[in-house]
Amino acid sequence: MHLLLPVVIFVVFVGFASAGNPMDSLDDDQKEMLKMLHDSCVGDSGADEGLIAKAIKGDFTDDGNLKAYMACIFQNLGAMDENGVPDMDTMISMLPASMQERGGKMIGSCKGVTGSDAADTAMKLNQCFYNADPGYYFMF
Repeated sequence: MHLLLPVVIFVVFVGFASAGNPMDSLDDDQKEMLKMLHDSCVGDSGADEGLIAKAIKGDFTDDGNLKAYMACIFQNLGAMDENGVPDMDTMISMLPASMQERGGKMIGSCKGVTGSDAADTAMKLNQCFYNADPGYYFMF
């Protein structure tokens, strides 16, 4: 996998959409890589695309497959281990310099958020990120 891919995916997943949709700034290869990860995690988790679309807008349905999708994304990025322990410092370090301050605050405000397992933790993190800064949150 291309070295830049985890950074691109993380920025788009956790989002930090300070001006428009971050997908607009990606080239076709990057968009294809994101689609591949998305499709892989949808396939692995069985998540419903409609529930993912709702979560993108901040409406997080309590659904096991959606939670598993979110965990799949985080784990494939190396931002969460197999036991569901998130690595917040890694998340922050993946951000471009221009996003470190605001994105770092959003991520940092969610330190200590945990759930009953990896999937539950991933969901709670996304909810926390959204609640910390809804205007900056984005998920693909």
